[in-house]
Amino acid sequence: MKTELIEFKNLTGNLLRGILLSSDGSSKKGVIFLHGFERTMSEKKFKRLADRLAEREIPSLRFDFTGCGLSDGDFRFTTVKNMTKDLVEAFKVFRNKTQITELVLVAHSLAGCVVANSIKKINPQKIVLISPALNQKDLLRYYFSLKKAKNHGNLKLTWENYNDFFDEAEFEKDCCKSGKMTNENYIDKEYFLENKETDYSSFFKGCEDKVLHIHGDKDDKVPLESVNINFPNKIIIENGDHDLEKPNRINKWLDQVIRFILRPCSSA
Repeated sequence: MKTELIEFKNLTGNLLRGILLSSDGSSKKGVIFLHGFERTMSEKKFKRLADRLAEREIPSLRFDFTGCGLSDGDFRFTTVKNMTKDLVEAFKVFRNKTQITELVLVAHSLAGCVVANSIKKINPQKIVLISPALNQKDLLRYYFSLKKAKNHGNLKLTWENYNDFFDEAEFEKDCCKSGKMTNENYIDKEYFLENKETDYSSFFKGCEDKVLHIHGDKDDKVPLESVNINFPNKIIIENGDHDLEKPNRINKWLDQVIRFILRPCSSA
């Protein structure tokens, strides 16, 4: 397999960068990895899976969305819509360089929403969702409540009880603020206005069989209970967190993902 750092422009002219593993062009299958909110393509789980696929001569692309990792651009303009545009451009580059005919998308967290938003645009044959943050409508309210709870000492909020302390009017007002600070960046109101009433779970209706859903049962960032669709192909990791990056966590799902990707599409 050949490894190369590639650059391509998104629709606003920013240079996005990724790592392409390519073979001699004989593989019909190819995999694109999509990182979550403020994450990067360098996540260990993506590297482990890409290396295992390379052993089978399956090409893959890992890239950073606009304003993340090695890619240019301003993170503050992040929206699912803009991330979807980045994915479409990445897919064009990947397809041209590898000549694949069967696309597999592997997405973590928020990138699950990007996959949902792109199904009709690029028609992936298979999808692997790791800890997908599909239910943005409720998750944004959950995060808002958790942020407020930090200012109230011993107040302990969970997915089960956060609604008891939630204020819709305050939440709506907060969604309209631009330049809010995240862990590493600023982000404008467009992301919140885009997603505050959206549950991307419904975007998968009719194509549930092409999805493999992986989730930790102790995920406190995107609780398993937040996912409002029952995918028939599912791996629930006991005591698993949101990232599922620790070696003993990856080992619980890696082989099953490989088998899922290798299966003929008609039986996925």
